[in-house]
Amino acid sequence: MAESIKIKLNIAGRHYPMSVSPEEEQTIREAGKIINDIVKNFEHQYQTRDKQDALAMCSLQIAVKTLQLEKEDVQDSTEFNNQIQELISKIQQVV
Repeated sequence: MAESIKIKLNIAGRHYPMSVSPEEEQTIREAGKIINDIVKNFEHQYQTRDKQDALAMCSLQIAVKTLQLEKEDVQDSTEFNNQIQELISKIQQVV
């Protein structure tokens, strides 16, 4: 079992101490950077000084993207399964 390491993640100007596995550290830091970039973009785009509003919009944007990717994944899987079934049918016709 891998040991966890302690890191401090800065999100929207606040520090969050966490314990993570060494394998997760880079991904978590990248996720924090993405959040901070989106928050800064919302603050600049809408000229808001309220971090809470920017964080709420960031959460909404990430949730929407996640749902879109999940729907695409399901659609891709369905199309792939249909293609496999067609190939199986063709093989069975030949055999």
